Amino acid sequence: MSDGSKKVLEKKAHGEFEFTAYGEFLSYFHAHIDIFKKLLKARKMDPTKVEEVAKQIKSYMTGNIKKTDQFFEHLPQFATMLGVPQNEVSTYLNSNFIEVLNKVQEKLKAQELDKITNAPPPSFSSVAEEIIERLQVTHPKDFVFTQKGILTVLENPLTGEIIEPKGLMAESAKAALAMPSSAESEKEPVSLTDALAVANAPPTPVAKKQTLIPERDKSILLEIIETFAENLTGELLEVRIGPDPKDNPIPEPSSKNGTSAPSEEYEIEDLEFDDSDSSQGRSQTSNANTDDDDFSQDIDVDFEEPEPIAKVDPNLARLDIFSVKEFMELVQTITGFQTKSDQVGYQNWLRGLSEFEKAVVSLRTQVLKEQKNEPVDWNSLFQMMSSKSDLSREVLVGIVKKLKNYQIVKLTLDRMIQEFKKGSPEFMQMVKMAWPHIQKAFFEVPNYTQVQTLLKGLLARVNDENHKRDFSKIFTMALNFIQSKFQA
Repeated sequence: MSDGSKKVLEKKAHGEFEFTAYGEFLSYFHAHIDIFKKLLKARKMDPTKVEEVAKQIKSYMTGNIKKTDQFFEHLPQFATMLGVPQNEVSTYLNSNFIEVLNKVQEKLKAQELDKITNAPPPSFSSVAEEIIERLQVTHPKDFVFTQKGILTVLENPLTGEIIEPKGLMAESAKAALAMPSSAESEKEPVSLTDALAVANAPPTPVAKKQTLIPERDKSILLEIIETFAENLTGELLEVRIGPDPKDNPIPEPSSKNGTSAPSEEYEIEDLEFDDSDSSQGRSQTSNANTDDDDFSQDIDVDFEEPEPIAKVDPNLARLDIFSVKEFMELVQTITGFQTKSDQVGYQNWLRGLSEFEKAVVSLRTQVLKEQKNEPVDWNSLFQMMSSKSDLSREVLVGIVKKLKNYQIVKLTLDRMIQEFKKGSPEFMQMVKMAWPHIQKAFFEVPNYTQVQTLLKGLLARVNDENHKRDFSKIFTMALNFIQSKFQA
């Protein structure tokens, strides 16, 4: 029997052979090896040495790379083994990858089709083995068949997990249980097992009526009286609130002529201190303790005036948080005004911007001019802008650097859209759903670790292997391109 996990090609329902996940990985593996060999040969390296380096890289990839989308993560290690700067390796990969990959896949597909065509017919030791091989269906590990009423299911005795029948068996069970099959029914049970549980369950006991006001427990004295009333003896106790009036008689007035008793209130007089002795004593004590109160000699520390706090340029702090996302939103706003030819709205929006944001808009125009090979005198521009605003030359230079880098990210996203449009309608539908998340991932540039983490999360949610392969290919090319152009 063949090992399904190592199949390079598999036949689809339409009759065409397509690469499996393993086949896709294998083609990426060999494409990288071929590109690295071409790069070393282009640098006039000795052929023997080329083979040694290729063998070393092949061994490294075999031990460290397990998935197609992991190749671009190891670009620094590849550059080290090749002895070539990382940006040069990235640029070379980006320029040659698609061409070499297509050639490798064509050769690999022809090779595998030849194996399939000329392969001897498989032999099986039993009918069950042939059924499993042909249908690629196996009995789940640790599951056993269990009868649930009229339904036979697969159950894992260790976890209680249940796998229900599907297809005709499920429809028959639904009919037997008179279950509604329409999705419009709100009372349809979640599963067949749930339906059986509901059908065979005992009647629901009537719950005791609940009340928000808790019932008062019966007094222990009342229980005693009700239980032992005939045996109780003695006089009946009368319960009164407060002390007995007999114990505290009301005092009579002290005089009959209406004069009140002397008041217990009194004034607190100020206390006077005799300073005659104490002042002299204090003066002597203060003289005697003059040295005792001087603690500066006991601490070997020089007390100095605090240093003045250096002023922080707020525009440098603003530059530090100027992100790809903010740049893309700014470009989108400007594009909106241009599309509507709304010059008045644009000028009103521009007036409401801060000095920093106005500089970003102005300098972006100059960056676009330079990209069209039009000359830009940056020194004169920086001098003029810094003289008319609070923005230093350092801030202006930093803005231009970020604008050039972020323009690369924007260009990459635009190219990705063009690549996505080459896919099937079903693939494009997935792209539309995933596009906000793809943008969010690339907004993290130059934090490439975070970009890769977010992209991996997206790929994990793609079930179709072909779509996952297409996404991975485009993501890899995009990241390679950005890393080769982005200025640190």
